[in-house]
Amino acid sequence: MSLLRRQWKRITILVAFVILTLLSLEVGSMADVSLSSFIHGDELSRFIFIHSRLPRTLAVILAAAGLSVAGLIMQSISRNKFMSPTTAGTTDAAALGLLISFVFLGHTSGYVQAVFSFVFALVGTLLFTAVINRLKIREVVYIPLLGLMYGGVIAAISTALSFQTETQTVLNQFNLGTFARLGNFELVYVVVIPLIISVAYATKFSIIGLGADFAKNLGLNYNRVVGLGLIIIALISASTFVAVGPLPFIGLIIPNMTTSIFGDNLKRSIIDLMLFGACFVLFCDIASRLMIFPFEMNISVTISVVGGVIFMIYLLRGMYGGKKTRSAAAKSRG
Repeated sequence: MSLLRRQWKRITILVAFVILTLLSLEVGSMADVSLSSFIHGDELSRFIFIHSRLPRTLAVILAAAGLSVAGLIMQSISRNKFMSPTTAGTTDAAALGLLISFVFLGHTSGYVQAVFSFVFALVGTLLFTAVINRLKIREVVYIPLLGLMYGGVIAAISTALSFQTETQTVLNQFNLGTFARLGNFELVYVVVIPLIISVAYATKFSIIGLGADFAKNLGLNYNRVVGLGLIIIALISASTFVAVGPLPFIGLIIPNMTTSIFGDNLKRSIIDLMLFGACFVLFCDIASRLMIFPFEMNISVTISVVGGVIFMIYLLRGMYGGKKTRSAAAKSRG
């Protein structure tokens, strides 16, 4: 029965994904361009679809799937449901690396910018992970709050550097999450590589989520798998940030929502996670385009509003659950 229920959930997510993908291809500022006109061979529709709507939709799907997987891997490594590239300073470090590449190299290729972002994102994540491991904080809800403060410090460094180099406008553009970038999505396709690796290593990422001692007892090279996971997180965060800018809360709320529906088995639910994340961002992207049609609102604003509400719900639930656990423990001791 549980297997049948799981299959129905998967079919529902898949149907929603197909519908939202078709809607994403259908919605645009040019009302005369539609799927129907594209199917009937209209030249203008074919040009718009091939050069704008199809690349944009693929970018939405890949960026959402990548950030969702990156968030789940980070949560497995840290064994904390509130960890994500957004709440661990990874995204802010990627922005700092992108700004430094612009300051020293000027307008250069996206791949060079991605290398700078990747290095800074990886170093920033490693530093935050090392600090958290040393502090050994028991309350899980405090870790993302520390991560947000850590990210704020990195963002302050970026702001100070932009003031010194008179690149505030450039930094503001970097921190603007949008898919309204015609034909500038090549770097998002890099996400395909870490996604394939994540699927292949899904079981190992699940095992390290059970703890270092447990993983080592099973013969798993814990440090190697953790290192690979951090590289995947940094690569996804850097490539998506350079291509489309910051997409907040995806790596935080999508893994939590997916595991609450499909369970904690990463091997079984990783494809469902990708589809669920894609559905969420496709919905927000369509809403951003329709809200002030024919103009477009930045998707980072839409995701921040929706994701912020969901994050607060999970945060309050975590704090309430922690209080109940402490209260039950106190009663048992008494």
